[in-house]
Amino acid sequence: MSAPADHPGKDLEGSGEPYDALVARLERVVGELERGDLPLEASIEKFAEGVRLAREATRKLDEAERRVEVLVRNADGSEEPAPLEGGGGKGNG
Repeated sequence: MSAPADHPGKDLEGSGEPYDALVARLERVVGELERGDLPLEASIEKFAEGVRLAREATRKLDEAERRVEVLVRNADGSEEPAPLEGGGGKGNG
């Protein structure tokens, strides 16, 4: 179920996997790493998988934020996007 070595992360990119599923997979990976019973090479592979999952989840959140901005902009007829309240934890504000 892992990506081929010459195409790391290809199983996630554009996969359409829902955000919640990505987060659930990431939580499982973190749990496996926290147990501390994996050999070094397996730990490195799990860590790399976790990084890919986190990046894909971040991309999905960014995409959702852009979609909401467009919906808000179109709903009130203005030309400027209305940023989400709270800035999404990315240092906005």
